[in-house]
Amino acid sequence: MKKLFTVTLLTLAAFLPVAKAQLSHDKCLSEIMFQEAAAKDPQVQKNRENLEKFTEAYSHSNASSRNAGTTKIIPVVVHVMHYGGPENISDAQILDQIRVLNEDYRRLNADTVNTPAVFKPLGADVGIEFRMAQLDPNGNCTNGIERIYTPLTFNARNNVKPLSCWPRDKYLNMWIVSSIANTNGSPGTVIGFAQFPGGADSTDGVVIKYDYMGTIGAAASTGGAGRTATHEVGHWLNLRHIWGDATCGNDFVTDTPTQESANLSTCPSWPHVTNCSGNSPNGDMFTNYMDYTNGPCQNMFSIGQSQRMNATLASTLSGRNNLWSSANLIATGTDGTPAVTCAPHADFIPRPLFICEGTSIQFTDGSWGGPVDSRVWTFTGGSPATDTSANPTVQYLTAGVYDVSLSVTNTAGTTTKTITGKVVVSASGNSISPIGFSEGFENGTWPFNDYYAINANGGTTWQTTSIAANGGTKSIYISNTYNSTTGYQSNDKGPDEFITPMFDFTNITNPTMTFDIACALRDTTLDRFVVYYSTNCGQTWTLRKAIQGLPLQTTTGFVTGNFIPNSSQWRNETVSFGNNVANKPNVRFRIEFNHESSNNLYLDNINLNGTVGLSEDLNVENAGMNIHPNPSKGVTYVDFSMLAQSDVKIEVLDIQGRIVSTFSDNLSAGDHQYQFNNNLEAGVYMVRLSFGDRAITKKVVIR
Repeated sequence: MKKLFTVTLLTLAAFLPVAKAQLSHDKCLSEIMFQEAAAKDPQVQKNRENLEKFTEAYSHSNASSRNAGTTKIIPVVVHVMHYGGPENISDAQILDQIRVLNEDYRRLNADTVNTPAVFKPLGADVGIEFRMAQLDPNGNCTNGIERIYTPLTFNARNNVKPLSCWPRDKYLNMWIVSSIANTNGSPGTVIGFAQFPGGADSTDGVVIKYDYMGTIGAAASTGGAGRTATHEVGHWLNLRHIWGDATCGNDFVTDTPTQESANLSTCPSWPHVTNCSGNSPNGDMFTNYMDYTNGPCQNMFSIGQSQRMNATLASTLSGRNNLWSSANLIATGTDGTPAVTCAPHADFIPRPLFICEGTSIQFTDGSWGGPVDSRVWTFTGGSPATDTSANPTVQYLTAGVYDVSLSVTNTAGTTTKTITGKVVVSASGNSISPIGFSEGFENGTWPFNDYYAINANGGTTWQTTSIAANGGTKSIYISNTYNSTTGYQSNDKGPDEFITPMFDFTNITNPTMTFDIACALRDTTLDRFVVYYSTNCGQTWTLRKAIQGLPLQTTTGFVTGNFIPNSSQWRNETVSFGNNVANKPNVRFRIEFNHESSNNLYLDNINLNGTVGLSEDLNVENAGMNIHPNPSKGVTYVDFSMLAQSDVKIEVLDIQGRIVSTFSDNLSAGDHQYQFNNNLEAGVYMVRLSFGDRAITKKVVIR
């Protein structure tokens, strides 16, 4: 059994680094995030030490026994951070997670029967209940769930939290994301993290990967049993990992056996004894929610952990003590007042849709906040012009920029959302030649003709500036300088993107884009600069280049002030597109910047280049001619590809050069196949594939 260190020893232990051996398999980043925050702000460490002093005193006082049997209600708000994908989980999946939390924290979960007998007397009813908020910070009706459209849902960390964070002394904030950045900044196996008490107000709460939230919907296939949230809320209430984030470490709870390391197996057999003092004879408490065993294996908090969490809720140092007060329960609508129906929040994906004339697209009703009894879509320039279905399909026949509106209604009211310029329809034959194209942002009013600058949340986005340029007098930039009084100068909710005009790459090979970039970072960051391309007028996009984190900076070190680049702080970048856009007539490019704690980013001198060639040249260079089988005893196939429409001739010649079979036609771009040889005599033949006056010849053996 572990013993609490004295305060002096506890302080020393708190400074010990997280064991490096854990970093490769961490599913939870809570302690790692704490260490990073403490390194930046020593007050975070002091807050932890002071809370530990309070917790130790609380555990030896009568307060813990006086609170026995008292149920503390915690108001919850769930922020679903989504990009229109499966991470936009249902209300039902969220409510299922709340059910799991309430069962686990009251020890009402059915799988307590699986707790090893020796640990059952230590299983605790923590006495905490979680309720979805019914009133938002402004006193408005809510169901405790809001939905935010943002690409920051991918590879997320604290950067998603400024998009929406309710007061931490009134609500437990939970953010649902698509993926969480690993310790090296890349997507990995991380499924959640929480902020320990004593951290920044603006980042306080719990982040959960969407397919580990609850047990149904997107979470059904992962089998996490909803215990990821149980684990992370434990951290939020000041529980450590049961192995103490070190070999035979200390979690500062007296009734949890000392444990050598995290249990990563499905569920060990009891007893699972390791070589730590205090671990024998009963071994690890591997069914504890603060281990790394899988969800179905976990089924208990200990009495000591319960005391620790209740101490956190009683402490003014933790910032958690107001949550369960009677006044706050009334303010958040969680005092037992019957739930009321809220008016729905009309919503659909805000990103503009780019299509070609005559294209049909489907819209999706993403309304939230209350049930939708009826709806009316309005499609300016579309056919049909109105629709009442949830997911209508609309055709746009005429080039232009069109608005879309959605009104949703229930017994509590009606809300309407209109997106100006939602649909951009490009005219056929309206592309410009990329050869010789150069954009230095010198002339005209930005965004220029057929450019589109977008911030998904309606904030300030790309703008021209004359304070810096790499040649000429202007560039475009994102203002992202932090000010201690006003925060970030730009809308730091991002992403910020701009979309180029449409280009015609017909008869052009080896296409490339070059541009000059200048960027400074304030510290280590997950900021990401991305280049996409589209070959269907912008209807779908493909990632081609991404620069993330430290490689973004063009300075020699971090810059904390307002960054304005000098001539040496620009870097030229090249993006090669291979055959992805070669010979395509309707190509757009999208440049996107997802940012958090960085600094200003500037862009100048976008150039497009390529090799101009005839369609015959393109087809010969990219035909990929393949004859099979070879040798052949029967039917023989000639496979080839075409980047451009052209006259095609296929000739089969014998060893003396006589044509024994021929085919000719005008074929469109795409993959093609020709077959021959049902009755040729055995021997060696040549197959000649011709595009105009250019040809490819290959040998085939007939047996």
